[in-house]
Amino acid sequence: MREEWLTPVLKVFFPFTGRKDEINAAIVAFQIVEEMGGEVVGFHVIKNGKVDQSFVETVSSFAKEFKVKFHVLYREKKKKDVVEDLLSELEKDDYDLCVCSSGRGIRIFGDVASKLIKKSKKKMIVIHTPKRYDIIPHVLNRVLIVHKNLSEDINAYEVAMVLTRSRLSVRGEVTSVYPIRVHSSVPMDLTYMAEEVKREEENFIHRLGITIKDMGTPITPVTLYARNEAEGLAAYASEVKADIIVVGVNRKRYPSRIMQMFPLSYPYFLNNLLKRSPCPVLLVFS
Repeated sequence: MREEWLTPVLKVFFPFTGRKDEINAAIVAFQIVEEMGGEVVGFHVIKNGKVDQSFVETVSSFAKEFKVKFHVLYREKKKKDVVEDLLSELEKDDYDLCVCSSGRGIRIFGDVASKLIKKSKKKMIVIHTPKRYDIIPHVLNRVLIVHKNLSEDINAYEVAMVLTRSRLSVRGEVTSVYPIRVHSSVPMDLTYMAEEVKREEENFIHRLGITIKDMGTPITPVTLYARNEAEGLAAYASEVKADIIVVGVNRKRYPSRIMQMFPLSYPYFLNNLLKRSPCPVLLVFS
């Protein structure tokens, strides 16, 4: 029997610096712990003796709304690279999960998030928030799961199920979206007639049935035809007013800066999706 990716009771590690986009990482952590039980531990490495108490107060107020245990650990910066300070805490203690923001900058992933993904062996959820997006709603009405027929898809389904079982999101709708790239030689209005596309769609429905048979939550399957999978998915998310998109990711497949340059590669698809998504994207790293 396959081991569940999320198991109660959880101790969640939430590293932060005080940026606004990190509030969404905290909210996701609270939503998970509210359903699974446990606690969220905020962790802040102090630089130059400065701490943004307003950020901590805001996050603490959300924790009270979700009625979850939350406290913050402060540590003076000891290592040259702040990631080493984070890892020394994350790896030594009995944390089950790390939930953090992807960071802001020129690249999709900041240096801290990228290094945590590469160096830590803990289960991780990394939240990428679009620049013009505000705060994730406490009540999730529409959650999209990206289905790519990969083994790590199941982790995304588990996280989506937990988020929509939250006390505040009991009526949330979960949609599994399978993006199919349509070759330029096939007219879009005749896509459904192409034999290759038909086989892909049948395989998707079959795999989805196997994936969700024991989850007990209805999931709506959607096959999305597009020339560019990421662009099509982002447009669909905007059309249905999705609150979040959840993607399962294998550390061995991402991040890879070399592979991100190849248009048909999985890392390229993810990067393109993060750049274009109208709502936050949760990357569930196994």
